[in-house]
Amino acid sequence: MLNILDKDIDILKLNEDTVNILKKNKIIKVKQLANKSKTKLKDIGLLGDQITEIEVKLQLEGLDLKGNY
Repeated sequence: MLNILDKDIDILKLNEDTVNILKKNKIIKVKQLANKSKTKLKDIGLLGDQITEIEVKLQLEGLDLKGNY
């Protein structure tokens, strides 16, 4: 079975705008996303509420930002 980290970010069911920004920055796997810090996500153009959404969706999968898994 595929580890959640190896799956596409689409599995997190994030807001479409958020997904578009992530994919534009070549962040397509959950592992790539979980390895980012809030600062890095802001740097690529995500807003605070989008970053909060990412954090919540990752936490629902037992993950966290900055590779805390």
